[in-house]
Amino acid sequence: MRGISMGTLLRRAARCACWLGAAGLCAIGAADAAETPQQLLERYAAQAKAADPAFAGFSPERGREFYLRKHALMGVGAVSCASCHRKDPREQIRAHRVEIMCRACHVINDEEHPDPENAKVRYIEPFAPHAHPERFTDPARVEQFFTRNCTMVLKRECTAVEKGDLIAWLLTVEGEALYPAGRATGPLRAPEE
Repeated sequence: MRGISMGTLLRRAARCACWLGAAGLCAIGAADAAETPQQLLERYAAQAKAADPAFAGFSPERGREFYLRKHALMGVGAVSCASCHRKDPREQIRAHRVEIMCRACHVINDEEHPDPENAKVRYIEPFAPHAHPERFTDPARVEQFFTRNCTMVLKRECTAVEKGDLIAWLLTVEGEALYPAGRATGPLRAPEE
């Protein structure tokens, strides 16, 4: 099992225990244990082909357009994936320093956090896998965030084609992670708008 992280082993064990209880067996196949963005793309390709036999493959160009496309979000304005993840998906950004209001993503108790300055410091890691190698390696986490973010921004689940196009584009974005000025680690760089 060389090359498999402890976290992956624990997730597999938890899934196995769940499956044993529910189905009486434990079979972790490639579709259930994707560990690379390419394996996720294979899974989404199979789903897309099942939904539309004419599916001809993912498009990085469509993925980039999807990432940048603005959608109306009540009380916030027009937002896109880039509103939180940055126009350059290699960039790490401190949460609460993005273009959209915190309420778009979080429920904040006004008495506890009257302004984002006093909210917990969190970072949104780079979205591109070349800049953040752990991106798209945990299928359950990927689905959790696709569900959360697509439902919030699009008001619906993302399709397998949209997910695949987005990942296909992000895989074309090469280079190291970029860090905003003031971050303690990594190269210092002011975010570009």
